[in-house]
Amino acid sequence: MIRVRASQIFTHSMEDVVAAKKQLDSGISFEEVVTNFSTCPSKENAGDLGWMPEGNLQSIMGQEVSESDIGNVIGPVHSQYGYHILKISEIEVEKIEGPFNAELSMESANQIFPDVHNILFKEFHIGLPMTPYGKNDNLASVCKANGKNLQEVINCLNKEYSEKNISIMTCEELKQKIDCDNKPVLLDIRESWERDISKIEGSHIINSENNEHILGTFEKGREIVLIDWKQDRSPSFQKWLTQKGFTNIKCLEGGIDLWSEKIDTRLNRYDIDEDDGYRYEDILDEESGHDDHEGHDHP
Repeated sequence: MIRVRASQIFTHSMEDVVAAKKQLDSGISFEEVVTNFSTCPSKENAGDLGWMPEGNLQSIMGQEVSESDIGNVIGPVHSQYGYHILKISEIEVEKIEGPFNAELSMESANQIFPDVHNILFKEFHIGLPMTPYGKNDNLASVCKANGKNLQEVINCLNKEYSEKNISIMTCEELKQKIDCDNKPVLLDIRESWERDISKIEGSHIINSENNEHILGTFEKGREIVLIDWKQDRSPSFQKWLTQKGFTNIKCLEGGIDLWSEKIDTRLNRYDIDEDDGYRYEDILDEESGHDDHEGHDHP
């Protein structure tokens, strides 16, 4: 997603907007022309409109915004509100975390995500070269060669990757890893009352109070297995963690319910009458800012 910071000269008068454009063309500064002609409240801030989503500005301009527009004066443009002359001061491409980055080689990108070339062609019209990519070809060089915004491409690939890759660990596989003293990190994303009924020993409960601390204690490449009730919530949580840069996340097949049936039959099983709409957002508040060092069980 792109955010744009822009300034504007706004008026309802066609004569004034034409006069304003003539002053700009003669070399008078944008800020001075704002003072001379703009009737927008932003006039008090030299026309600065602040940060806005790209779509807000596109609705006025009628065209896409790119980094090449920074510093350019655009218009006059007529909208339903009046006449605008716009100046793009900053563009910020928001980052979606994931395995793709500027330095990642195209060979590695294809190994991580075999659909990468289909997505590059579909979304950005970047086709495969006549000769195979070399060892020095990476996402940055490919985007530069094709005139594409690097961060937009990285964001798209990371988003597609997180949506299409739901990795599962079976109950038997997890049991074997635990028995061989090769236990992955176990994150229990259920509510506290569910965990009071049954839990896998050594798992960490993660919630809105302790998520920053818990996630900060593990390397982003560490193998992590998510535990929920019946594998109903973990896929969305897995996507969220992938977007934050964690690269080895798996969902426990069937959740704690199947684990209780197949592996540890001593554990109590339970039902939830209505689980509709229960997602990871319900238990994680990324902006909470809490740092609770408790909230998990040690092995």
